[in-house]
Amino acid sequence: MAKLRAFLTQTISTEQLFRWIRNAVLVLASVALLLSLLLWRMWQIRDSLDDIGWPYSLIATEPGEAVTATWFGTTTLLFDDGETQILIDGAFTRLNPLDALGLRRVKSDVATINYAMSTFGITRLAAIVPVHSHFDHAMDIGHVANRSSAVVLGSESTANIVRGADVPVDQYQILADGETRHFGNFTVKLISSVHAPIGWDEQEVFPGIIERPLRQPAKISKYRTGVAWSIVITHPRGSTLVQGSAGFVENKLVSEDIDIVMLGIGGLTGLGEEYTRSYWNETVKATDASRVIAIHHDDYAMPLGEVRLMPDLLDKVVRTAGWLDKLVAETNGAVSMELPPFGQPIILY
Repeated sequence: MAKLRAFLTQTISTEQLFRWIRNAVLVLASVALLLSLLLWRMWQIRDSLDDIGWPYSLIATEPGEAVTATWFGTTTLLFDDGETQILIDGAFTRLNPLDALGLRRVKSDVATINYAMSTFGITRLAAIVPVHSHFDHAMDIGHVANRSSAVVLGSESTANIVRGADVPVDQYQILADGETRHFGNFTVKLISSVHAPIGWDEQEVFPGIIERPLRQPAKISKYRTGVAWSIVITHPRGSTLVQGSAGFVENKLVSEDIDIVMLGIGGLTGLGEEYTRSYWNETVKATDASRVIAIHHDDYAMPLGEVRLMPDLLDKVVRTAGWLDKLVAETNGAVSMELPPFGQPIILY
């Protein structure tokens, strides 16, 4: 060992060693910068919403004239009949692409949550219902619950998110498959489903359950799926199915009589046209719905209110829209396809 040190000392001076280390660091930093620039550039390549060609849903102009739903991106939806409000998800925080890659711990954007609840009149909230417990659906639910008297419905994983936010125990409930709850004239029914298999090796992303209270900040990988729900919201005026993830269980929804399907279409491009047809058959066709409103097609890394399609790197939504157009055409006008405008109450029934 002493001979080796002596040899290195004779052949490599301290100054040379320092230069080599410095050059190696500069090379690695340059490579990291180039990769970051490449990722940023690829993240900008995406289709336009206008390329889809679906009409926007009709906006309610008079308060209380109809049962409405207001879309806030991804699958966050506020149902309102003028007396009672039901919030699906309640995800208002937006993460930048690096945070969305799960490289560091993140926390809810409290200022944006406060802004959204105030600006959009989320003041009569009776229930908060995440479609499952991933970060882009459930990360904010504890903060929303603590700013209201609403009860959070979902799985044990969902309960552990709100426990981590110190939500009072009487403000969350764990439901079983097929259970219902009543809020004003609304009835909420949770039907267990599965998440779309969009992860590695045809598996879902971040599978499993959240086993203990989840406190922020936390990596997005900590927000495990829990149970992925098909959510049926009924009202004396009509019924809506919220299918937040593009997963399905065969024949699970055939007994449901649905007017409108809020259909999550994110990730379908990678699953293929035949999968998309099966998904359509098990959600829209099985329930005999006449209106389909697309959700979960937008980039959740954009600021709240800025709606853009997912990057081509992750999903080609226009291609998926073409497949869905074929399925709509097969109904001979019995089913319509729509897009929801951001932050505007659309008429359901």
